Amino acid sequence: MEHFQAPRHVVYRVLESRTASGPWHRAVHTGLVLLIIVNAVAVLFDDAGSSGPEWIPWLVGFERASVALFTLEYLCRLWVAVEGDEVHGMSPLRARLHYMFSAAGVIDLAAILPFYLGFMGAVDLRYLRLLRLFWLLKLSRFSPALQSLAAAFYQERRSFLGALLIVIVLLLTSATVEHLLERTAQPEAFGTIVDSMWWAIVTLTTVGYGDVVPHTPLGKVFGGMCALAGLCLFALPAGIMASSFVEQIKRRDFVVNAKLVSQVPLFAGVGVMHMVEIATMLKPRAVPPLYTVVRKGDPADCMYFVLSGELEVQVTPTPVHLHSGDFFGEMGLLDHAPRTATITAVTDSQLLMLEEEDFHKLMRAYPEMRAAIEAAARARRAPAPPARTPAPVG
Repeated sequence: MEHFQAPRHVVYRVLESRTASGPWHRAVHTGLVLLIIVNAVAVLFDDAGSSGPEWIPWLVGFERASVALFTLEYLCRLWVAVEGDEVHGMSPLRARLHYMFSAAGVIDLAAILPFYLGFMGAVDLRYLRLLRLFWLLKLSRFSPALQSLAAAFYQERRSFLGALLIVIVLLLTSATVEHLLERTAQPEAFGTIVDSMWWAIVTLTTVGYGDVVPHTPLGKVFGGMCALAGLCLFALPAGIMASSFVEQIKRRDFVVNAKLVSQVPLFAGVGVMHMVEIATMLKPRAVPPLYTVVRKGDPADCMYFVLSGELEVQVTPTPVHLHSGDFFGEMGLLDHAPRTATITAVTDSQLLMLEEEDFHKLMRAYPEMRAAIEAAARARRAPAPPARTPAPVG
C-alpha cells in the first residue's frame, strides 16, 4: 500500500485540505458547487413542468451523471479520510468510520443513497428528484460562512434549549388561559387546551391567520399580550445566534491569520502572546499572476509579507524576484515617500498586508523587528556595485 501514499495525499489536498491552493483545488471545488446548483435548478424546472417530453432523457442522463460524480467524490473522500490531522493516530478503519458518521459524511452519503434505493424499489422514483434538493446541504462544505453558522448553533445549543423551554412554557400557558377565557363563547375553537394550541402558536409567532380569534373582551386583551410577548420571545434566539455567529467569524479569521503569521520568518521568534497581537494587525491577501501589487510613484500606505508564490520587483538593471519569507513596501513607510518600484506577481501568490498605522505601532512595540526591517531597507537602498571593466587584451 505504500505506493498509494503519495496519490492519496494529493487527492486529500485537492478535496479536503483547507490550506491547499492551485488550479486543481479551485477547479474541483468550483465544479462541485456548480453541479449542486445546476441540479437544484433542474429540480425546480422539472417540478414546475417547464420541461417538455423531449427534455426528459436529458434530465435523466444529467441526474445519473451527477450521481456518478457524487459517488466518485464520496469514495475518494472515504479513501483519503486517513490523511486528516483530526484522525492522526487512528487506524485506517476507525478514521474512515469517523468520516462516515461525521455530519459531512452523512450528508455526502444522503446525497447518493436515495438514487440507489430507488433502483431497488425502496424509494418511490416520483420523489427521487425532489430529494436532490438535499444536495444543497453539500454546499456547507465549501462555505466557511455556513460552517461558522453551524459552529455557532452548536456552541449555543444550551442557550437554544433554554429558549425552547421558555417557548414551550409560554405556549402551554397561553393555550390554557385562552381556553379558560373562550371555551364558552367558542367551544369549537377553544373547547380543549389542545384546540387552543393552534391559536397560541399563530399568535405567539405574530403570524395572525385570523381563522381563530378571541371574541370575549378578556380574550382579546390576553391575545394582545400574547402577541407582544411573542415579539420579545422570538427576538431572544435571533440575538443569541447573531452574537455567536459574529464570534465564530472573528475566531475563524484569527485562527487563519495566526497560522499565516507563524509562517513568516520575521515573526519566528515572537512569543505566543505577541503572535496574537500581530495576527490581529495582518490581513491575508491573494493575488493572481501578472497582478500589480504596488506601482512606482503611488503613495505608500502598507507593506507586504510573502507567504507563497513569486513576485518581481521591476528595478534596473536586473529585476529582483521575491519568494516565500520575503517582504516589501517597508521603504515607503519608513521614509514617508512614494513607492520606489513596481512589483508584480509572477505566480499565484499569498501575501499578508500590514497597514501604515499598524506598521508604526509594530515598530514601536518590537525594536528588534524594526532593526531587522531597517537593515533590509538600507541594503536595498545601497547602490549596486559597478560592473567590472575587463582588462585589455594583448
